[in-house]
Amino acid sequence: MRNKPELIKRYSVFFLGIITNAVGVAFITRSMLGTGPTTCIPYVASLKFPYSFGTFTFMFNTFLLILQILILRKNFKLHQLLQIPASFLFSVCIDAAMHLTAALNVNFYIMALLYTVIGCVFRAFGACCQVIADVVMLSPEALVKAVSDITKKEFGICKLVCDATMVAIAVCMSFYFLGNLQAVREGTLLTILLVGPISQFFISHLVFTNHYFENEGEFVYESKLKIENGKRLVITITTEAGSGGRKIAEILGNLLGIHIYNKEFTELIAKEGNLPLEFVRKHNERLYTNGAEAFFRESYFFAENGFDHYRRIYAAQSKVIRRLAETQDCIIIGHCSNYILKNMEGALHIFIGTNIENRVRYLSSKYGISPRKAYEKIRKQDEDTNKYYKILTGQNWKDSDNYHISIDSAIFGNQRTAEMIEYFIKKRYNQLSSIGLKDLISYYQENNEE
Repeated sequence: MRNKPELIKRYSVFFLGIITNAVGVAFITRSMLGTGPTTCIPYVASLKFPYSFGTFTFMFNTFLLILQILILRKNFKLHQLLQIPASFLFSVCIDAAMHLTAALNVNFYIMALLYTVIGCVFRAFGACCQVIADVVMLSPEALVKAVSDITKKEFGICKLVCDATMVAIAVCMSFYFLGNLQAVREGTLLTILLVGPISQFFISHLVFTNHYFENEGEFVYESKLKIENGKRLVITITTEAGSGGRKIAEILGNLLGIHIYNKEFTELIAKEGNLPLEFVRKHNERLYTNGAEAFFRESYFFAENGFDHYRRIYAAQSKVIRRLAETQDCIIIGHCSNYILKNMEGALHIFIGTNIENRVRYLSSKYGISPRKAYEKIRKQDEDTNKYYKILTGQNWKDSDNYHISIDSAIFGNQRTAEMIEYFIKKRYNQLSSIGLKDLISYYQENNEE
């Protein structure tokens, strides 16, 4: 339950998003190259009838709210009526922004394109603020969410279809009421292509604010592990692609005699979250599976619930990991487990990596592929892990503050690295509150020379 200070902060960011979004609409519209897909219908109406752009925007958003009620019926929640004041504020801001930008002159085509790009940046930042605030959606995105929920189709695909439908209606209205094409031009296409990716850029750099809100404005520094006797033995291992971390975890599990959770997570997560197994398998620790999917998700997935499916996976994943950690000794590989269990006293968080040359060599040997293909495989997997971790936790997955031990697996190889971790756990588990890695390596070398 969000407290009052947190709600005030979130709504402040939301209002900032509304204002900047409206400024973006004004810049795009003043370019005379068309306007965005969610505002083209109100803009065409404002060119025909004696009411302002903002007024028609409010009327259109109210109509979209009514459609939501008809679609969702008993599933429509009362708090969604907050779309009304949000739409009213957005409409007022559009009229104010159109008034303030009335003096802008478009003398050259390049200037028109510049205004469009500036507008896209403002709209993208506004969308980012609304995502981060996470309090209420504007009606166009809320309608898409309703359609997505009812049809069980991806939000991004539903967004694309809805936007295309609005543009088509605006084109018909323009020819019928005005006798020519207005409000829909190349600027509309630029808005579709630019706003999503730019908003994702802002989100990726500002997503940490979600956790700032949750901690009531305080950034909490996580203290290092304090080892105490009698605690359940739970180890999380985060590993770079090609570092051998999963193999090391397997060896460590055999040495300690405890279960390792890795690939079987997909079935547990699917069952916990009531999600299709194939969807969980495809999107396990990554946000999308190919370039085309990435484009459509980043272009149409920036509304409040844009990553709703992934958040559902993450929520189910978190429940599974916490339940396992509370009920049995185990090793958990990846899945943001170090972050999910950051407050579990006694849990040991380990990061395993090595330099890129060693990683390429390891994967080339393991899969029998060329160094170039191994490098591309590593680059893609690291990129997927980084984005997945950052979007869902607000943290950098390689930040050493998130781990108790960071190990270069190339120093001793898989077997010896696992044995070194075993030594740390079994030999000195009860005595130490902290230990220097160099001292640990030195001790291991002195006592385990061949």
